[in-house]
Amino acid sequence: MAKKKTQKLITPLVDNEITDKNYYDDHMYISNSTLKLFMDNPPRKFQHLISNPPKPSSAMKFGTAFHMLALEGMDTFLKHYAIEPDGVDKRTTLGKATWEKFLEQSQGREHLSHKDYKIISTMEMNLRESQHSLLLSSCDEFEKIYLWKNNRHGILCKGKLDAVNTKKKYIVDLKTTRSAEPVAFMETIINQKYLMQAAFYCDALGYKDYYIYAIEKSKPYCVGVYKVSEQSLSTGRELYNMALKKYKEYVDSGELPMDYNNNSIFNI
Repeated sequence: MAKKKTQKLITPLVDNEITDKNYYDDHMYISNSTLKLFMDNPPRKFQHLISNPPKPSSAMKFGTAFHMLALEGMDTFLKHYAIEPDGVDKRTTLGKATWEKFLEQSQGREHLSHKDYKIISTMEMNLRESQHSLLLSSCDEFEKIYLWKNNRHGILCKGKLDAVNTKKKYIVDLKTTRSAEPVAFMETIINQKYLMQAAFYCDALGYKDYYIYAIEKSKPYCVGVYKVSEQSLSTGRELYNMALKKYKEYVDSGELPMDYNNNSIFNI
């Protein structure tokens, strides 16, 4: 008797129309962050947030700048960011002239305060000097977009992965955080659904090893490195599959509850 073929859970895809410029505007492929947004909100609010995305907060902008410096290097960083001059008093003639010159030289690049630049530079240096820095520096792909189809649910998915070592087959996720201390960061892992993200990405690439680099945003910018266990990946896999199932129901029927209560009243 011939063996029954098992269906592949993931089908890798190539779509050259998905680029860095339109990655966050695309809604054909669902990302982990969009999936998390869907799970954290009733469909009515989810649809509103998708149609009216909030402007990036100062914390988000800070994290984006740090990621670019740490993962893509100074040359790429300076192509996207212009560092504001320090201590400029725009009320004075000299200050006004200094600022005008800066605006002229910035040539449309995003502005970053001198204070924030000093912080992210120190954080990046601490990252490079940390005990396990080779895990990150040995990666050969940074900020790369992956596209795939989840065959179980028939949903197109995407991910922009921080760092990947394609030879040793592991993924590194870089997180800025208030505290990288194990007990405090474990709470962050649960609240932010980092295990769902880990399993989502590992399954997409067919990898089993996933590391989280957590670096604190305040002095002395301590680093904590965490490896996601097989059991934790299994937990994350259950989370993202449950999310994809509910998301498919939402897309197919649009009849999910509009509010948080789902026809019941909360007891507190």
